[in-house]
Amino acid sequence: MRSVLAAAIAAPLLLAVTGVPAYAEEPASTMSGYVFFDANGDGVRQADETGAAGFEVSFAPVSFPDDAARVVTDDNGYYRFADITAKGKYSLQLYGEGHTHTTPWAVGGSLGNGGVDLGHDFGVQ
Repeated sequence: MRSVLAAAIAAPLLLAVTGVPAYAEEPASTMSGYVFFDANGDGVRQADETGAAGFEVSFAPVSFPDDAARVVTDDNGYYRFADITAKGKYSLQLYGEGHTHTTPWAVGGSLGNGGVDLGHDFGVQ
């Protein structure tokens, strides 16, 4: 009973002292980058290498592959996934059929706490 009473008193005090709710949701993460035409094939985007429009990129939490989100690059080759709340390992994949990849076509990583802004570029020829 004491622990319940202590929690009931502590939560409003924490809000009053910090201005942040005691049980605030973690901020969402984002993943973004460019698909670009890699003229020299080195896998690094130079200033004169243009973005590749119309390419599909997917983002999927490894634990929930059916929750994959897909976007298509804009006129500048830019893609973005916002409001990512999944934690743990993920897979980011470029669908570049008919093109040679100058960077890995799929990458993975791990998301811990929210509020992370990650970027990854994909090169194609």
